Amino acid sequence: MHRSVTVAAAILALLVHEVARAEPACERAAPWSRLGDSAGQFVRPLPLVLVAASAVPPAVFAPTGFDHRLRVLAQRDLGGKYRLEPVSLYAPFVLAGGTLVTHVAGALSDSCAIQRPTAAMLQAVVAGLAVTGLVKFSTGRAWPNGGRDPTALDRLDHPEDAQDFRPFQRGLAAFPSGHTLSVMTLAAAFRAAQPELGVLGWVGYPLAAGVGAGMWFSDHHWASDVVSAMLLGEAIGGSVGRAFASPNGESTETGRLLLAPYGRGAFVGWERIF
Repeated sequence: MHRSVTVAAAILALLVHEVARAEPACERAAPWSRLGDSAGQFVRPLPLVLVAASAVPPAVFAPTGFDHRLRVLAQRDLGGKYRLEPVSLYAPFVLAGGTLVTHVAGALSDSCAIQRPTAAMLQAVVAGLAVTGLVKFSTGRAWPNGGRDPTALDRLDHPEDAQDFRPFQRGLAAFPSGHTLSVMTLAAAFRAAQPELGVLGWVGYPLAAGVGAGMWFSDHHWASDVVSAMLLGEAIGGSVGRAFASPNGESTETGRLLLAPYGRGAFVGWERIF
């Protein structure tokens, strides 16, 4: 029995070695690699538009009362309640942890096919967390319950809470949803790093949408917190994923942002190489 296990282990090790050897060389495939490429991808028009668009939901939903009405819809009409389920709370930690373990396994087996996309996902989720913390601290938005008892009968009778922003006064506040943004960065990085997968590369997007829905139905976040997090997560994750799309580490950047003084202002443009 012991001899059979030893032989099987030796065969498995040989197969892993042969698969890794058959793969193309994988350069700069650590989570801290290609940071410059990621930044270059981020200043493309599409990510910048997504970042700008992420400011629209709270700017529109909060003052118009739409955020409050959507909260009431979820909690009174659609069966939501505070801490409705734990899955959406733990999903980002499970997915990020699983990605880290997978990346380490890929590094130990010298597998580029595993290292490259998982490195992109890890870099993207860390960048997303950094952005989330900065925006939360800068906006200081009140949480839906506003510190009140989540079981109180009148907890939905405070529409003013949706408009309560105190920049730099609340620490890690409500806007945007960090859980949603984290899963969205993972999903977008996975897709963008592997364009050869086609529609299969979009497998993480339903997960991100599910976590966002859980944040809303469980009364952890306003609807605009979730929508903005999806937009920011796509901008960050998609940019990092594109930077890791090339196995040999060559930049996939085909254009650059131009900024030059012009009169009393500045000229902003995008130069694309065909």
